[in-house]
Amino acid sequence: MTQSNSQKNMTAVERVFLGGVRKVLPTGEHAEFIAETCEKMGIPFGGGGNITISAEFSGARDMTYIEEARRLTDEKFKVKATKTDGGVNVSIIFGGMRALYYALCRLFRQISDGFILAGEFFDYPLFERRGYIEGFYGKPWSFDERASMLRLMSERGMNTYYYAPKDDEFHREKWDKLYPKSYFDEVIRIKQLADECFVDLHFCIAPGLSMKYSDEDCFTKLMAKFRQLYGAGIKNFGLLLDDIPENLQYAEDIEMFGGETVEAHIYLANKVYDALKSIDRGIKLTVCPLQYHGRGDEYFITKLGKGIEPDISLFWTGRNICSQELTVIEAARFIESTRRRPLYWDNFPVNDAEMINEMHLGYIDGREPELFKYSEGIISNCMEYCESSKIPLLTVADYLWDPLRYDAENSWKDALKTVVGEEHETFAYFADHLFTSCLKSENSRLMNDALGEIQTQLYTGNSEKALRVFSEYSGKLSKCVRFLKNSDDKLVGEMSRWVKKFLLCAETLELCRRFMAGEKELEKQIADKYDEYLSKPEVLANFSFNEAVEYILKM
Repeated sequence: MTQSNSQKNMTAVERVFLGGVRKVLPTGEHAEFIAETCEKMGIPFGGGGNITISAEFSGARDMTYIEEARRLTDEKFKVKATKTDGGVNVSIIFGGMRALYYALCRLFRQISDGFILAGEFFDYPLFERRGYIEGFYGKPWSFDERASMLRLMSERGMNTYYYAPKDDEFHREKWDKLYPKSYFDEVIRIKQLADECFVDLHFCIAPGLSMKYSDEDCFTKLMAKFRQLYGAGIKNFGLLLDDIPENLQYAEDIEMFGGETVEAHIYLANKVYDALKSIDRGIKLTVCPLQYHGRGDEYFITKLGKGIEPDISLFWTGRNICSQELTVIEAARFIESTRRRPLYWDNFPVNDAEMINEMHLGYIDGREPELFKYSEGIISNCMEYCESSKIPLLTVADYLWDPLRYDAENSWKDALKTVVGEEHETFAYFADHLFTSCLKSENSRLMNDALGEIQTQLYTGNSEKALRVFSEYSGKLSKCVRFLKNSDDKLVGEMSRWVKKFLLCAETLELCRRFMAGEKELEKQIADKYDEYLSKPEVLANFSFNEAVEYILKM
């Protein structure tokens, strides 16, 4: 399942192809909002439109309550599309403006593809909080990158963005200093864009490296920072206490908290919470704990969870820092220990620290379908490569919208099409090698299939068929190589390290194909090119590539 074909309680649906004319005619009470959304998404609109769209708000139970999740919502919508002589008539019933926005985004994607689904259906997200966090070690994104990500992810149903780049010096090292005006102006712009996209912006501060918890002056400086951000309209904050020394650093703190870091963190979290609530009762606070992964019932996280205010959200990464699985059983244990549902900080697709030679371009996997009932939501940590992060994040968006119907493979293919465009099938022969992550050890599936078939034919003495299979696969690789070499796309530029190694891989395989075809003088060239490939640290093609090259050289 992708969101493009996610419909619940659906009646008969058929595709109405729009032909060359694709123009929206907004009507009714919400015509202005429909027109504004058309303009933002590049959809033609106005008089003479062949796609009439009207919208109506409903506060009824069936539009404001999600039965499966047992919660109220403002994100539920109902669409009825009817074919007419000149085009399509669409009416939308929605339970909140965010729901109307999602319904329009869904319709406009269909229009861009040249059709509208005629019929009637409800839709709504199952996870309450669906988003991403700029929480990696590495170069923070630019304003344009943040804006591009915000627009795309909001169009795909994400509703939350946490700002927390580790290498923003004012986020972590200079937590006690106010943001300078030039940067603060960008904060205001991001907040305004987030509001336009119906995304909740959470701004995080990480004081734990140097803060003296017992010092009132330190607390005053921290609150001055939060007040500055509140002045930009931000009402959602994060207090990050992760990746800091386990033991208290100052004698005054050791004395005040009996040497217990967890007591200091309970004290700080509750004090910040009370101070923020005194500014505005609508403010929300998220805490990232010092212990952010494990079983969920260890001493530190249990004491912290039971010690902080009940409506403080608590980040949790699961069993491990980068968890292969997130399960209902583990979530239930966390709930019992901390008296709150986990808000998952999911360390995928991030590729910092020990993972810097991996490019995580695969799909989200290993998150149980029923997890939406036992968590606040999932916030995915991104890579510093913003454009590349969009591909896995689009699959995250699909999973979070409807985990019960999530189809990982189709979601990934749709993500490639969205980000890469017309050449997405060609690009897939490169992306095929970029699945290795904490979620998956398997990689290079298209290559494995081709090389496996080649070796099978060679083992059975059918060298002619083996060469045909090799030539077919090599041709697809060559097309992909040409695309990558000729592309000036930002996506390809971000992945230049992996592209260079992929070119070596493709060159090695082409030499192997020619060697198999009878050019035995290429043996040394193959060995040299293969050695050059192996000298590169980037993670790419796996065992089957190495095995195939070595086998062919022995022929």
